[in-house]
Amino acid sequence: MSSIPSLLRDRIAATPDAEAYRVPSDDGWTSLSWREVGDRVRGLALGLAQLGSGPGTRVSILCSTRLEWILCDLAVLATGAATTTIYPSNTAAESAFIINDSGSTIVVAENDDQVAKLRSVQKELPDVTHVIVIDGAAGDDGWVIPLASVAASEGDYDAMVDAIAQDSLATLIYTSGTTGRPKGVELTHDNWLYTAEAVREVGLISPPATCTSCGCRCRTRSASCWRW
Repeated sequence: MSSIPSLLRDRIAATPDAEAYRVPSDDGWTSLSWREVGDRVRGLALGLAQLGSGPGTRVSILCSTRLEWILCDLAVLATGAATTTIYPSNTAAESAFIINDSGSTIVVAENDDQVAKLRSVQKELPDVTHVIVIDGAAGDDGWVIPLASVAASEGDYDAMVDAIAQDSLATLIYTSGTTGRPKGVELTHDNWLYTAEAVREVGLISPPATCTSCGCRCRTRSASCWRW
């Protein structure tokens, strides 16, 4: 496997109807199959590509742990871009620093509160072309768009995934900044796949298993589930 998206694609092909994720809902829990996850990731990836996400670019995610976090993350990776993680507790100034330092051109924000945080420093984010809000309203100026409107059907998803190399950058994780400016740590697709393989080899996770929303932010766990 050369990348996280290619590994996901293989898992979907192998067990399309198996339960992949389970998320809280009004009725308790709602399950998504691997096929459903794949459809959502594919649509988001094609839409993100139309917005400019692709090889060499960065997309920041300013959001708490939830299903949409992992779906957006996987979609970003499928375009060949890298995800930059931002804690939802970060201040506007801290968020702006990470967005600029990482070179992010798109930001995924969880809700209107996070959008307001970005709006307060918008002039300091000249390279950010779009803010995609998961739970919130679109902006009048076109800078903020709802996640529900991003998915697309035009484009060659498989070609994007096939073009990702093992040594391609997958993630920029920033330190907390308690001892100075936050510093970005680079993780490639191979880094994640190696860790996932190690988790599987030592038997920390074994089939059958389902990723719940509380585990979505841990890509190592998700990738380990995919390797069976």
